[in-house]
Amino acid sequence: MLVLVALAAVPTASKADSEAAPANLAALLTGFRTMSGFEARFEEEKRLALLAAPLRSRGRLYFSPPSTLLRRVEAPNPHDILIHDHVVRIATPRSSASPGAAQGPAETTPHLETIDLAGRDDVRPLVESMLWIFSGDLAALEKIYRIDYQVLAPAANGGWKLRLAPREASLARLIRELVISGRGRTAEQLEVTEAGGDRTATRILDANHERRFGSGEIEAIFGVKAP
Repeated sequence: MLVLVALAAVPTASKADSEAAPANLAALLTGFRTMSGFEARFEEEKRLALLAAPLRSRGRLYFSPPSTLLRRVEAPNPHDILIHDHVVRIATPRSSASPGAAQGPAETTPHLETIDLAGRDDVRPLVESMLWIFSGDLAALEKIYRIDYQVLAPAANGGWKLRLAPREASLARLIRELVISGRGRTAEQLEVTEAGGDRTATRILDANHERRFGSGEIEAIFGVKAP
């Protein structure tokens, strides 16, 4: 599902600051909004009612403000999902060699699928809600979701949980809720429960929430031109 593109760690001002949970949702989103950039590893587990064993994947996440987000799956089925300027681009490697052709150096060309979110009102709120979280856009989130932010007891442990439940029936047909949990000023996990009950949990690891991408890196990593 396209929503599983990413979640980032919130910037940490100091060690003491990182041990305390943001007092409210506004404080949490302010931390996201002030990120200079983001890079992390992720590990994901998807549980489907029709499968006895969960599906697992791993890869890397990248975010360049204000609205360029990349989920790079490294295993088991490599592919990239990029959100940039309200367009989703899915790139999947494929061999360019034809059957029976002479063997030479291996060449791969990606299979590209592009989705213009402007024409996809069914999935646009779901996909762009991740960008609203990154940019700290509370008004946009409140328009689409019923929001519940909790500081978990005991407060000294710094744990918190953010639940987002769809307001509109069209989105509720896709997902039941998004749950983001973390500690201090770092988000650690994103859980998505789909309308049919299937659930995906994404763990965020080795997060660098002060990542700054040079113009060359933006083109090399994201495949887009630097602003």
